[in-house]
Amino acid sequence: MRENTAMSAFIFDIDDTMYDRLTPFRLAFEKQFGAPPDKAPVRTRFHHVIRRGNEGFEVDMSHRRPKEEMYVFRITQALADFGSTVSRQEALDFQAAYGWQQQHIRLSSPLTEMLERCHKAGAFLGVITNGPSAHQRQKCHALGLERWIGEDHILASGDIGINKPDPGIFQEAAKRWQLIPEKTWYVGDSYEHDIVSAAAAGWHTIWLDRNGKSGAMPPENSAETSADFIAASEEELLDIVTALLS
Repeated sequence: MRENTAMSAFIFDIDDTMYDRLTPFRLAFEKQFGAPPDKAPVRTRFHHVIRRGNEGFEVDMSHRRPKEEMYVFRITQALADFGSTVSRQEALDFQAAYGWQQQHIRLSSPLTEMLERCHKAGAFLGVITNGPSAHQRQKCHALGLERWIGEDHILASGDIGINKPDPGIFQEAAKRWQLIPEKTWYVGDSYEHDIVSAAAAGWHTIWLDRNGKSGAMPPENSAETSADFIAASEEELLDIVTALLS
């Protein structure tokens, strides 16, 4: 059935956009391993896990390995970057603790208000996210996104075998949901994976830059080349989306 494309569409990333991944990671890490033994904070280890996870997920997408292999790979390799060795079982125990924390994530007040305003304005709402389909949809459920976003308006890279930053995932979403790119906004936290790739598909973009990376980018790679708007906080994102709805 053809969707109503008269109004704008707002499509969202999940991880580090609709919730901050550092919080469940920190709680699981400290429970499983305790405080880091060196000066590098948990945040630094978290970013290594994300980088290693992206490496492992690309391999898994190609070879269809069990997802638990990716979980083991990312934590063992990330901690090895800091000179720490963990067993396979310790890696799986950490993943279980991390998974439990992710099942208890909550949508913040600004993001709840943003989705409510979009819904009341009649905007089309959806999700595009990297990761195994069941795992990413569980996060959507934990956040309570079904209140505004239907199950068939969630597209995970695991559903179709196309992983951001390949703009093909955005093109597939536009085809499935009958979106008009010029009226479609994508909101994400990663400049490369979200902003550049969505812009390459002809979409408008809002960069939720939680860590202030846009200020550190050199002029030749300035975010203004691809991001229509940059929000430094969830409150700023709410203001931007509200203005676009008016």
